[in-house]
Amino acid sequence: MAADVSVIVPAFNAASTVAAAVQSALNQSVPPIEVIVVDDGSSDDTAHVAAACGPRVQVIRQANGGPGAARNAGIRAARGSWIGLLDADDTWMPTKLERQLTLDTDPHIGIIACLSDKPGQACPPEIGFDQLWDSNLLVNSTVLLRRAAWDAVGHFDEARALISVEDYNLWLRVSAAGWRILTQQEVLARYTRGVGISSNARRLLAASLFNLTQIERALSVPAPRVRARRIATMDSFAGGALHERDMPLARELGKGLVRTDPTPARLARLAVSYAPSQVLDAKRRVSRFFTQDGPPQLFGQPVKPVDPRLDQPVLLVIIDAEEEFDWSIVPSVTSGIKAMRHQVKAQRIFERFGCVPTYAVDYPVAAQREAFAPLLEYLQSDACEIGTQLHPWLNPPIEEELCERNSFPGNLPRALEQAKLRILTDVIETNLGVRPMVYRSGRYGLGPNTSELLAELGYRIDCSVRPHFASNGDGGPDYRGAYDRPFWLDTGQTVLELPVTVGMTGSLARYPRLLGPATHPGLRRLRLGGALARAGLLDRIQLTPEGTRLDEAKRLTRTMLADGHRLLVVNYHSPSLQPGNTPYVRNDADLQRFLAWLEGYFAFFLGEIGGRMGRPDAIYAAAARARDGDAAAAPC
Repeated sequence: MAADVSVIVPAFNAASTVAAAVQSALNQSVPPIEVIVVDDGSSDDTAHVAAACGPRVQVIRQANGGPGAARNAGIRAARGSWIGLLDADDTWMPTKLERQLTLDTDPHIGIIACLSDKPGQACPPEIGFDQLWDSNLLVNSTVLLRRAAWDAVGHFDEARALISVEDYNLWLRVSAAGWRILTQQEVLARYTRGVGISSNARRLLAASLFNLTQIERALSVPAPRVRARRIATMDSFAGGALHERDMPLARELGKGLVRTDPTPARLARLAVSYAPSQVLDAKRRVSRFFTQDGPPQLFGQPVKPVDPRLDQPVLLVIIDAEEEFDWSIVPSVTSGIKAMRHQVKAQRIFERFGCVPTYAVDYPVAAQREAFAPLLEYLQSDACEIGTQLHPWLNPPIEEELCERNSFPGNLPRALEQAKLRILTDVIETNLGVRPMVYRSGRYGLGPNTSELLAELGYRIDCSVRPHFASNGDGGPDYRGAYDRPFWLDTGQTVLELPVTVGMTGSLARYPRLLGPATHPGLRRLRLGGALARAGLLDRIQLTPEGTRLDEAKRLTRTMLADGHRLLVVNYHSPSLQPGNTPYVRNDADLQRFLAWLEGYFAFFLGEIGGRMGRPDAIYAAAARARDGDAAAAPC
């Protein structure tokens, strides 16, 4: 049955993207009653491409009037009581309308939005006017707009001076008129950052300031409040211009702010804007170097720690659900998929202890039904979650040289890492019916582009950082200085890093950097790390049944809890469930010890420690509340 939704797609010279946008609307699990494409004076084949998408697509052609005028024209022709707004270069995920319409429980709801994969986007479940006034929290292509609300507030403002913020103008008027704005807390839309109007800082600044003038008049907002918002907007653009080294704009805004409302910080920023860019870049590099022991960093970029404020110790289980291959040869292109059927041995234990593990699936498992069939059974009973694991040498497109360095996904060129990750994500969604939100980089191989790519594809959690370990001798990352608690992996604070649980025990545990020289690739033969461990001075332990004894895991847990950790992550490789596939489980006796480890550790964690099992989405929600400054965030 179709949803009572008309989808409106304004399009200007969008022949290369409009078909994908339209098809994503037509392919909804609950389809709309119609899709209306408004060709806003294009000079290319936009109208022809849109019309070719099928009989459910209506094309309206008009002279160029801007996106507001195009949306108004489409809505006037629409039959639905809900209007789905979709830009011609964005796309929807298949269940977007279905999931959003579950929130349609009150006739006073004027907008139902959702999350997108736009870096930095975060929305509370319900958005009030004050929150919208401070920031435009809504991405246009996430919005379902009630037709009655559009009628009531007077449509999109078609003023050309508002182009690029005409949607924000409407959201403010809808909220001020008393309509509720809700957000489905799922990533259901894919956002494309264009190179046009929204990417032009001066154009966007002018439109933003003009919007404040329009809203002040339309809603009678008090002048002091408008003035404060105007200054905050200029402050934001001035800081952005300085960061992007747009010195003319930084100076222009800086002078205006100093004249309007001088503060020491603004005076300092104005002075800095006159420094040569080369000097500022050098300062940035030096600052990053000397803050390595301060705020955590990865690949030269700062990351922000976050405390999810857990009410008791929480345990996650992340499984590398992968093919069997020869561990002595990396990359090994010879592999099998028989081991996945043996995962039931551990799954029974998980279910007995109330644990819902996340299977981080790689391409050979995701692409072959024999491998992923057991996971489908677990999914049907909500007994597992599905994540992603990228092994480049087995994941198309295979365009790179097959060598050890390229077995770490983050070493690949950005476009190739992106292509592999997108293909893997889509295969998982197609075959397993879920969009993964958790990522594990094969061989723990994050790179400088990975966090941005994860954000673009809608991932919310990464579990690739392995503290106190370094694989730089083999061409991989060095995590010896990595933060070992949850932190935001990207600068937009949308991708949450949940590091592998690795800790240091022993009398020198407060000095983990001592292990660095001991494990340097050039000194491996001396086995200094083993000597430190045997002497009880410094021991590195990972929370896993693979190579870690149960008594060591308990000792690690007590040490980390005493140090303030509240979230622990157990990790292992799925081939270990079939003897002979990994160095950790060579025979049936090893397998029995492996399974006994799981039972013994879970009983210890839930009983003696008083912890509980967790799920990634709840951890993310708690971290997001902490990020957004909710001091009263409820425990997840």
